[in-house]
Parts: sequence; structure tokens; C-alpha cells
Amino acid sequence: MATTWQVSSSEVGHLVTRIFDATRTEPLVVVSPTSQTQRPRIDVARLVELLPAGAEVAVLATMEASNLLSDAVDPQFQCYGGSVRVILPGASRTDNWRRHRRFTIYPEDDADQLCALIAGHVADIQGIGPASHSVGRQATVFLDPSQAAQLLAYRRQLMSGRDALDGAGGDGQGLDAARTAAADSAGPGVADREPVGPGPISPAPKPGPGLRRVVTAPPPAARPTPTEQAPPAQHPQPVGAPAEPVPTDPPHTITLDVETLQELLDKSVESVVDKVIASVEDGLLTLLNQEFQAQDRERSRADMLEEQNADLQQRLDAAGPHGSALVEVWADPERQLRWEIEQEWLQGTPEAERGSALMTYTLTRRFLDSLGADIVPRGKTVRVMVDILAGQAWDRHVTHPFNDAARGGKQRVRQDGALAWRTYVKAESPGAPRLTWWMCADGSVEFEHVGHHDELI
Repeated sequence: MATTWQVSSSEVGHLVTRIFDATRTEPLVVVSPTSQTQRPRIDVARLVELLPAGAEVAVLATMEASNLLSDAVDPQFQCYGGSVRVILPGASRTDNWRRHRRFTIYPEDDADQLCALIAGHVADIQGIGPASHSVGRQATVFLDPSQAAQLLAYRRQLMSGRDALDGAGGDGQGLDAARTAAADSAGPGVADREPVGPGPISPAPKPGPGLRRVVTAPPPAARPTPTEQAPPAQHPQPVGAPAEPVPTDPPHTITLDVETLQELLDKSVESVVDKVIASVEDGLLTLLNQEFQAQDRERSRADMLEEQNADLQQRLDAAGPHGSALVEVWADPERQLRWEIEQEWLQGTPEAERGSALMTYTLTRRFLDSLGADIVPRGKTVRVMVDILAGQAWDRHVTHPFNDAARGGKQRVRQDGALAWRTYVKAESPGAPRLTWWMCADGSVEFEHVGHHDELI
């Protein structure tokens, strides 16, 4: 037997957690109340009796709980207005609304029949695992191949910029050649230290690997050793006497390999480039993630509108073009259909436009049997039949000869001279139904079949 629990406003968070619980292996049935009665439109106890064992039933106790659920989840998981939502295991926020079916219930509907319909749907989907989520994208930091290629090209541009910096810094070979040439022209004996002030770099090569760049540093303070005598005291010079030159020691220098300097420069440039690349990648990924989330939200809204439109279209087709519910006045199927055709013609055609009566017609047993197929909207089919009998099928609907081959061929002709025609009942829908009929030689119409567009071919 199915388990049930009442969901108050404070427990909506637990319900949301249960919806997306990865460990849940059975369908979750959510039942909502109506704003008029604050109660569901179905008998929950009866639904629990009909549901297969293992299913869960969560009943939203109040309208406030229903509103909180709608605020907490995407439209494909919302449940409101007395409707019932069946949520499969492995639910994800990017699921298409068709995966988790919502049953819209109206006051005039048969509650017991709907309970049986919901229970049958739950029984059919038991054991179905998580979807592959091919419709939507996961709201994670994710790049598709084209975006990854663009990001890789941008990274290569940054890396080429770093290589240009490396080329500007040099590897010391050009500088080595210039200094070697200068040293050969200057000859031996050239001092291997740079002057303190500005001036040309010493052309003499330094010992050790590579060239060395000389850096001037101040001399350390002189400390007298115990064996050294203190320098004689200096007497002040007379006023006006020229100052005596003070002897100074030559400055000390610190040398640094060009290779070492180049290595430090490479590490610094590489660190800066890596930080720039990481920052750009993070920024791009953040923007892409936000864009994906926005697309998922818009897709969810579109799915919700599509769901509502499909439900309303189904009810409109069942009720007929004029919105009136089907009334059964005859037990015989043929007499009932003839009555519906007459009512449709009278209600849908103004008196001034009726002119003569409709063409005479016959209904084959095959046609009456095919009219009960699930894919055939009865109200829409009756409307098409009236247009055919009024001679307006070619003006109001797609109507073409029914040929003897799927592609090409010739129009089918019976031995009595009747020509086969096909008229669209619906278009651009799965298995869009077609109405097949014969135009007889005496001007009457014989309805042969209505159903899937691939039938009779």
C-alpha cells in the first residue's frame, strides 16, 4: 500500500528535499488543494488504495503550502489548483515537464475515474530510472566543444604574448655576441667592472657561465683590526684654504648572471600570465554559467506554458469547436454521430450561409471503429466532416488525393468510379490524424477511416 503524509507550510522544505532525493526509487505523487474549498478535488484515500505498493503520496495541506512549493521549485515540479503531479525518481531541476506528468482536474471531472487513471500511470512508470537530461543543461561550470575551442584560442593568444615578452628579454645570445665583438675590438686589459655612474657596460666577458651584469653596491664600513693603529686625528683646515682630497676606496660590485636574471623574469611573467588566464577563465565560466541558468529558467517557463496549452487543447478537441461538452442522445454509434454532425452544422454555420443541405453520406463500420482511437479528437473530426459535406474541405483544410503509393503514384479509384481523398484533422503533431474518404460518382461521400497518418498507406 502507498504511504501518505500531510505537507504543511513548515514541511515544504522536506518535500522539496524528497523530490530531488537521489536515493528515492519510487514515484512521488503530490496532491494540491483548490483555492475555493482548500481541499483536493479527488478522494486521497481512494487514490492511495489504487496506487501500487511503494508509491508515496504527499498532500499539500493548505494553499500556503502550495504557494511555497511553487516558489521553491521550477514550473515542471509545481502543483496547484487541485491538480496532481507524479514525480519520477532521479528528478533534476533541468527535467522536461513531460517527464513528471501533471493531471489537471476540473470540478465536472469524474474523481474516481481520474484516480484510476493516475494509479495506472504510476504503475506504468514504476522502475523507471533517472533521465539522461538531454533536454536541459546542468547548472554547473561547463563548456561545450565550441566554447572550449574559443577559450583555447584565447589562451594561445595570451601564451603568444608571453613568448613575445620572452623574445624581448632575450636569452643572452645576442647580447653575448655584441659584447664579444666589443671585447675583441677593445683588446685585453680592459677593466671588468662597470663605473659607478652611468656609462657603457664593460665589454670584457666575465668568467663563469654566460655574461654577468654588474650592479654597484656601497662599500662596507671599515673596521680596524687590533693590529691596526688608529688613523691620525685630522685637524680642521683654515678658512679659505682649499680642501684636501679625501681618498675613497673603489665601490664594491655584485654580479648577477643574465641567465639567472632571465629565469627570474620568466617565472615572474609566467606567474602574471597564469593569473590573467585564470582570471579570464573564471570570468567566462561565471558568465556562461549564469547564461545557462537563465536559459534553463526560460525553458522551464516555456515547458509550463506548453503543458497548459496541451491540456487545454485536449479538452477543446474533446468538447468540440463550440466548447460544448459531448451529449450522448443515441445508443447506436451511427445515429449518435449523425446527430453530432447535424448539430455541428447548425451551430457552426449561420442560417444565411447554410444554403442547401449537406451532401448525402455513408459511414462504414471501419470508420466508426476508427473514430474511437485515442489519437482522434472527436470534436475536431466532426468539424472536418461537416466541412467535407458542405464542399469546403479544400478551402478550410489541407486536402489532397489519396494515391496508391507513399510517394507519387496515382489517385486511388474504386471500380464504381469513387475517388479517394485525404483531409488533415490535425497537423504538426505526433501521428497527426488524417480522414480518408471517397467522393462517389453520384456526388455522395463515403467516410472510410480516420487515424494515424501512416495508416492505410
